[in-house]
Amino acid sequence: MNGYPWPYRASGSFAMRGMSEYNYRMITKPMGSPAFLILFLSLFAACGGPATNSNSTPPANRTSRTDEANSTKTNVEELGMLVKIPYETEDIVWKSYPTAKRIIAVLRFSPVNADKIVSEAGGTPEVRSLQVETWFPDELIAQGEMSGDDALKGIAYPATAFYQEPYTTGKITRVEGSDYFVLDLTAK
Repeated sequence: MNGYPWPYRASGSFAMRGMSEYNYRMITKPMGSPAFLILFLSLFAACGGPATNSNSTPPANRTSRTDEANSTKTNVEELGMLVKIPYETEDIVWKSYPTAKRIIAVLRFSPVNADKIVSEAGGTPEVRSLQVETWFPDELIAQGEMSGDDALKGIAYPATAFYQEPYTTGKITRVEGSDYFVLDLTAK
């Protein structure tokens, strides 16, 4: 027995089947080493993937100048160039809406300064409900969620102490039960 399968073993000649010993061994031997197989599979895996063009990004992921302009900011000096800030803040986040000529800022003052702002505001205070924005501080978002309608309740006052050209219309609202204020100013 020469160790080959039965048709070749029985005949003893590879020529009877029309195949040389070399061709027979090439067909019956395992194909290459495991390293070749891994390389082959990794090449096909690298070429696969979703049928989208990786060079094109969906518009939602693109940042434009208007998106950057509308991003939230925490720089009190930059806000101070647009509106007056009569007292030092402990926390600030704000957003500018250039097309609407509007600024919304969330400011947290010390308890003493918060009371000063309320006492100096003048005008007639009014109860106001504010819609919670996603960029508000976590404490205010949680307070809005606890209210059940995603709104903050507070007392609104004229924001005259914060007016600076061109932003000369608006209100400042002290959020109920906190030292946070929401400043909402528009340009005329």
